[in-house]
Amino acid sequence: MLDYKIKIMLIEDEDFDVRRVRNTIKLFDQFIAIEHVTSNGMDALEMLNKKPDRFDIVIMDYQIAGALRGEELIRKIKDINRTIQIIVITKLTINISDFDFAKSLMKAGAFWYCTKYPGDIEEYIYQPTDFLMSIFNAYDKRRLEMETYNSSKKLIRNVDEMLEKKKIISVSEPMEKLKNNIQRLAESDISILISGPSGTGKELVANNIHYRSKRKFENFVPINCGSIPPDLIESELFGYEKGAFTGANNSKQGLFEMANNGTLFLD
Repeated sequence: MLDYKIKIMLIEDEDFDVRRVRNTIKLFDQFIAIEHVTSNGMDALEMLNKKPDRFDIVIMDYQIAGALRGEELIRKIKDINRTIQIIVITKLTINISDFDFAKSLMKAGAFWYCTKYPGDIEEYIYQPTDFLMSIFNAYDKRRLEMETYNSSKKLIRNVDEMLEKKKIISVSEPMEKLKNNIQRLAESDISILISGPSGTGKELVANNIHYRSKRKFENFVPINCGSIPPDLIESELFGYEKGAFTGANNSKQGLFEMANNGTLFLD
């Protein structure tokens, strides 16, 4: 089981339903903790803004007191922290299946929703097994999104470091025009011809285009075409499969394949 306690914020303005939610998760209170209970959306946002990483899951009543509720509140919570998962509980869908309502919640950013048990069921807010499973599943989704987010931050940091290393320092008007062209070309997917005498920085320009483009997280593959013997250029560029010719004991990935979705710089 978990070696971590799932931290929940509960947004609910009826004490009766706060008690029912607590009772429903009490079976697994060694793994789940309600860290904060509030009855209005503004208080919830204030708490989340102060400590955006404190909570893993928000369980919220769709209809709470105050103007800030429902889909608007879901969107504002997601604006603070995209990885927080939101479970909606509501009385609106008793005895009906409202697919448009469900679609609206999911579009706003909710993970799951359920219909509250009628008031004559005093112990639980919803079927305990399903409710608890939704909490554990929501936590798994948050954990995966956090891993993706942290990986993306690391990639962005690496790209920023690469751009700093490949920084073009200039004050002249022609070079400023070049930098503007680099930014403009980085926003396109067209093939680009970079011309200039040897040693003038063609690869530097290519690097800057690559790391400013949407391909920046993929490979930048520079090729010194003059260093490849004519009889090897096909296998270097396109690779080959095992057994394709005598001596091909293993498959070899071509440079075009290595640069797929990235940038291939032919020098």
